[in-house]
Amino acid sequence: MTSKIICAVFVFASLVNLNEAGFRCFFGDWACTAGCTVMGQTSGICGHDGKCWCSERRISIKNFKALLPSRCTLGEEFCNATCQSIGRVNGTCAYNDCSCADELISPDELALCTIESNCNVYCQGSGRAGGECRGWSCVCTSRN
Repeated sequence: MTSKIICAVFVFASLVNLNEAGFRCFFGDWACTAGCTVMGQTSGICGHDGKCWCSERRISIKNFKALLPSRCTLGEEFCNATCQSIGRVNGTCAYNDCSCADELISPDELALCTIESNCNVYCQGSGRAGGECRGWSCVCTSRN
């Protein structure tokens, strides 16, 4: 019986370290958090790319979302910016409640379109005339 438990713990511990393969995120945030806890961290959350990101601090999207409803009193743009600050594509106000999209902003989108000039420089470096952000998508324009 003891050898079965030790074998199960060994197999689980080896699976926990498959961060690049995204094994933990296949099962969701709970498995990511469990794996991070086994490795001595406090919490974990799955990124849009399926990687498990560990943190020494507790990560809870629910805690962030709990702060959002009062932010609609500051306007739709503020709600949208708040949702984007936690990695969501956008946010909208309805009945004075800020609701964030479930879709996450990719690291590339964030890098290129947080500041529009980044998109322009990126496109010019790729031999295009320039570029502009449409939402979170960097769109390069041709020279013609």
